[in-house]
Amino acid sequence: MPKRVILEAISSQSFEHEADRAALERLKRTAGFDRLMRGLANVGIDRVGRLINESSNIRLSERQVGSIWALHKQVAEVLDIEPPPLYLQHDVRINAYTSGVDKPFIVVTSGLIEGFSDDEIAYVLGHEMGHILAGHVLYRMVAMNLGLILQLVSDMTPLGGLVRLGLIVALQAWSRCAELTADRAGLLAVQDPEVALRANMKLGAGPGPRIARELDLEAFMEQVREFQDSELGRLDGVWRALLEFDRSHPWVVVRAHEVDKWVRGGHYKRILDGDYQRRSASVIAQDGELRTEGGATAEMAAAAEQAIKDALRRVYQVHTAPRIPESPLHLALGTFVSNLEPGERVIALYDSSLAGHGDRGTVLTDRRVFSSTRPRVGTYYRDVLSIARESGGLFGGTKLVLDDSLEIPCHTRAVRDALEEALRGAVTAFRGEPPQRKE
Repeated sequence: MPKRVILEAISSQSFEHEADRAALERLKRTAGFDRLMRGLANVGIDRVGRLINESSNIRLSERQVGSIWALHKQVAEVLDIEPPPLYLQHDVRINAYTSGVDKPFIVVTSGLIEGFSDDEIAYVLGHEMGHILAGHVLYRMVAMNLGLILQLVSDMTPLGGLVRLGLIVALQAWSRCAELTADRAGLLAVQDPEVALRANMKLGAGPGPRIARELDLEAFMEQVREFQDSELGRLDGVWRALLEFDRSHPWVVVRAHEVDKWVRGGHYKRILDGDYQRRSASVIAQDGELRTEGGATAEMAAAAEQAIKDALRRVYQVHTAPRIPESPLHLALGTFVSNLEPGERVIALYDSSLAGHGDRGTVLTDRRVFSSTRPRVGTYYRDVLSIARESGGLFGGTKLVLDDSLEIPCHTRAVRDALEEALRGAVTAFRGEPPQRKE
C-alpha cells in the first residue's frame, strides 16, 4: 500500500455520517430497545460469537497469510488504532464483518481476498476499523444476528409482534446509516477515492477475474449519477422503507454516491490536511504537563489552563482535566465543539444536560470556549472584551454572556460564578487585562 497520511488520534466524529447518529438516537427511542439490550446482556452472545470464530476461522499473522496481515497493520497505522485480531473465513462470497464488544475482531472471507486487489482489501479493512472507532460493534452484532437474538431474548423478556417489527425496522435502518460512516473510514484508510468507488462497484458485481477485468468505473459512476437524478433515487417514505426493509447495507449506488459527495464537499481533503477532531482521551490535558515553552502563545495557554483549573477544580457538575469522563466529552466534541487545533487541549467540561450525556453544556480549552447554544463556533479568549451575568427568568437558572453574543447557561449561581472566574482568568492570560464586567 502506498504511503498514506497518518491520522493521529482521529475521532469517528470527524467522519461520522450525519444520518448515523440520528438513526441511532431513533433506535434508542424505539419501544422494546432497552429490554432487548438488557436481555442480550444475559444471553452471552459475545462469548458465543468469539467461541465460534476461534473454532471455525483462521487467525492471521505474519506467519499466517502474512501479506494480508501486513495490509491490516498498515491500515491500523493510518487510522491510529491497535490492529484488532484478523481472521479468515472460508466463504466464496465477498464479505467482511466485525464482532466482539469487549475485544473486537475482524473477519474477512476467502472470496474477498481472492476477488479484491490489495488496495481494495485495505479499503474494506479500514471500513471495518471504522465500525470499531465509531462504537458500532454491539449494535451491528445485534443487527447481524437479529432473528436469533429476538428468539432468545423474547424467552426472557416477552416482546410483542409489533414491538419486534419496530425493532427490526429501526435496527436495519441504523445499520444502513452506520455503513455510510464506515465507508468514509475506508476511504481515509486508503486515501484514494477511486479505490473506494471501485470496491463498492465490485461489491455489487461480485467476484471473478473476468468480471474484474471488464468492469468500468466511469460507466458505474454514470449509473450512480443517473440513479440519484431519477425518480427511483428520489424515492422516499413508505416505498423506500418497504424496498429496504430487510437490508442491513445500503444499495451500492447509494454508497458510491455518498462517498463521492463527501469527497466533492471538501470534508475528506480537510481531514487529510489535519483539520479533524481528535479522540476525546487524546485531547484532555494531563496533570504536570502545563506547556511553558514555545513562546508567548504557549505561555498564555499554560496560564489560561492554570486559571481554569484553579477556578473550577472543586465545582459540582464541572469536570476538569485530567478527570473528564470520556463518554460525555466524546459527545460534546461531536455535537457542539468544532475541530480542535493541533495541540489544543480540553481543560474543563460543564455538562448542563445533568444526565451525563454531554450533548449540552460548555467546553473550555486552553485557547477558547465553546457553548452548545452556538454549536461549532468557538470564542478565543484573546477576543473576549466583556462578560455579563443575566438571570434565567421565571423558570430559574442563570447565564453568562460573552461580548453580547455567546451565551453560557448555568443551572446554579455557584456554577455561573466559577465559570466566570475561570473565563476572566483565561482572558487575562491572553489579553494581559481582565474583560469588562457587565451586570
